Amino acid sequence: MIGKLLAVALAMALAAEPALAGECASANQDGAIAEGHLIVRDDALILQMPEGLCLKGEDELDNVEETTELHVFGANDAVHGAIVKLVGQDVLLRGRFMGAHTQHHKAPILMEVSEVDAP
Repeated sequence: MIGKLLAVALAMALAAEPALAGECASANQDGAIAEGHLIVRDDALILQMPEGLCLKGEDELDNVEETTELHVFGANDAVHGAIVKLVGQDVLLRGRFMGAHTQHHKAPILMEVSEVDAP
């Protein structure tokens, strides 16, 4: 099982367009990958990442300075349910990033999650 998860993680990493050191991730592009520890804070699902992430995009709201937290949500009910079941665990998420734009967002960067794994 661990070997399968590692193979999936490697395939996801190779398929995504990684940000080089000093570069920010692109906003609103599928294939973004984030890894960290999943918690709930203020009724929001928060991914706490070991390394910071900044975001660049065409919209001013999508230009975000480095942060170690993402507010995550599932692209559909099934994915959202899978995320909720993994609260308190380390996870690997795939989806797309966007800048926070309301007071209801609990981190500066949002991630719409399309796939979730617990490595």
